[in-house]
Amino acid sequence: MNRFPRLRDQRRLLAGVVLLASFVLHPSSFAAETSFQLKPGEFPPDGSAHYIGGELIALDHVNRTGVLRPDRTDAQKRGDWDLPLPFTLLPFGSLSYHGASAELRDIPIGTHLHGWFYQTPAEPKEPKDAKGKRAAAKTQVPRYERLSIEAAFNLASRLEDDFSHLARLQRAWRVDAVDLEKNILTATGITAGKADVKVTLFQLVPGTRVWKGRGFGSIADLAVGQSVFINLTYATLKGPGRCKDIWLDAESRALATAQQQEVHKQNLRERGFAGWIDAVDNQQAIVTVTLFSAFDPKLKELFRVTQTTNDVITAATAEDNLRTWDQINDRKRGTLLETKEVPAVPGSSGLQLKFKSELLIEGFRPKRVIRLWPGGWRVDDLPREERIYQ
Repeated sequence: MNRFPRLRDQRRLLAGVVLLASFVLHPSSFAAETSFQLKPGEFPPDGSAHYIGGELIALDHVNRTGVLRPDRTDAQKRGDWDLPLPFTLLPFGSLSYHGASAELRDIPIGTHLHGWFYQTPAEPKEPKDAKGKRAAAKTQVPRYERLSIEAAFNLASRLEDDFSHLARLQRAWRVDAVDLEKNILTATGITAGKADVKVTLFQLVPGTRVWKGRGFGSIADLAVGQSVFINLTYATLKGPGRCKDIWLDAESRALATAQQQEVHKQNLRERGFAGWIDAVDNQQAIVTVTLFSAFDPKLKELFRVTQTTNDVITAATAEDNLRTWDQINDRKRGTLLETKEVPAVPGSSGLQLKFKSELLIEGFRPKRVIRLWPGGWRVDDLPREERIYQ
């Protein structure tokens, strides 16, 4: 029996009581955020997600689930502070770490994240058994006595660390003062050349890592006027937060991004690109797929039709948590026929492709998740815990 819960089982975690309690306690917090409902096999429109910032305090990288400790906000009562928010990454959910694509396994515990979330879609009623009783859920999930008031938003579409958030917004922190006796860093946020009205006071600790050039620096290297990136931990628990990492210059930031890009590229080589099946031509054995956005856009070139033997493509069926059953034995080869650009809505890479499979298998169905390896990439085996088929 598979010990790891599938996404549809995990969705039952917060359905019912938690959803109802959240709205009863703080209905105004969700009034403008609840109109959009996700649909299977469809990407959501831009601007439809609900923002939640918080610290990663637990994760299951195999099933792409985790727990955030949400930031404290004015929408919360004091008794609601720091309550956990269990989440599941959507199939098209993406992560950014150090300014590059990442997997949940790459994010250290204690990293402050910016996230965009959706509510669990309403599910049909569970079937009843012969005695008229509802069938009990077979999957055991972690249970908490109380959850965050935003626990209804438990499906993550995007997560990014402070580094990635700053880079995307063209924002940085200008060092205004460094008090080494009180361990306080005073900084002003600068976004696209415009300074914040107020300064921000961050905590420094002996374990704060300082990145300088192509190596390490120290807190003593902080100087007034520097433009720095900061990754936080204990955000909103310890004032604005405690500095976990500080990048002093452009060279150190570029190095961090380049290193993470290589980490993620290796992950793609071993596990394949993920996407949704849009359509299947059963007569011609042609499968149409839109790739998810969770990779460096430059890698789209790997799927260019060349009219050579490089047009070979390999496919394996996957579940909503992107796990394949046994990719070393279940994979099917095919020929890449066509690639084209489609609207790059949230979650979509904007790249749609068609391939002719040597054999259509059960998992090749519309709205199902698939993993693809471009020509020349060898499909390797995965650790046992990552395979659904045990």
